[in-house]
Amino acid sequence: MFTFKIDNEYFRESLLDYVGSKQGQSGILWGPKESQCVIITSGGKHGKKAGYQDKKNPDGTWCYIGQGSKGDQNPYNYANGLLTNGNRNVLLFSTREPTTLEAKARGNNKKNYKFEGIFDVISWDLKTATEGDRVGDKLVVFHLIPSNNIFNNFEIEASKQLEKRVTLADLEERIGNKRSSPNKTRLTVQEYRERSSLIKTYALLRANGVCEFCNKPGPFITEFGIPFLEVHHIFRLADDGPDSPENVAALCPNCHREAHFGKNKTLLRDALHSKIVRALMH
Repeated sequence: MFTFKIDNEYFRESLLDYVGSKQGQSGILWGPKESQCVIITSGGKHGKKAGYQDKKNPDGTWCYIGQGSKGDQNPYNYANGLLTNGNRNVLLFSTREPTTLEAKARGNNKKNYKFEGIFDVISWDLKTATEGDRVGDKLVVFHLIPSNNIFNNFEIEASKQLEKRVTLADLEERIGNKRSSPNKTRLTVQEYRERSSLIKTYALLRANGVCEFCNKPGPFITEFGIPFLEVHHIFRLADDGPDSPENVAALCPNCHREAHFGKNKTLLRDALHSKIVRALMH
């Protein structure tokens, strides 16, 4: 079960245990226990000395410098590739060095890692460092967007699309035109949100008011006149972010919670994915 809470601080051991890793380096962490996510840690003395300019932007997005301590960074090495391919949710933690009193009280200088939230990579750029130990090196700058709190008004937007009698074929074409695999051309936040909204509308239209796992109708009709279903990303921790039609499903609230927290959630995930793929083939 997901255990991190926004703004709470954790030690590195908790981060490594979550993904099942024994990595020694900081920065990008991954492991077999949670293969659909990657942890990144931002800040700290090492990053400042190197001249890394990780930062939170006014709109809630983040810029994060990739991994690679000497020379030009490679966006396609294994660690950076986990972000470049855009297939994993990113758990972002900011680093805080302990105060003298904290270190003395607990008998160590362990860093504190504050959970900033779950993010998605929407694009990346190469930027030449102008300060710190990395002057002249090309660094990979990943652009991250929160994968929660984006679709507060999604139900309204979806109902507008459905009222226009939009078809699945229409949505497939529009989704295809807004493919968002991260690349050197920056994807704007607006483009990201538009495609994500299209994906969710597509799932609801395809389901036609019926849960795509248990085959039962939505439990009630919303004030916008559509059966209530929740859109679930089959291979993601979060339920937001750009994706593809075969990786989303419209579920009733019970099935949606079971998909996240059920004892047999892995079996449910695989069965649901197979069912969606078969449906798309017909």
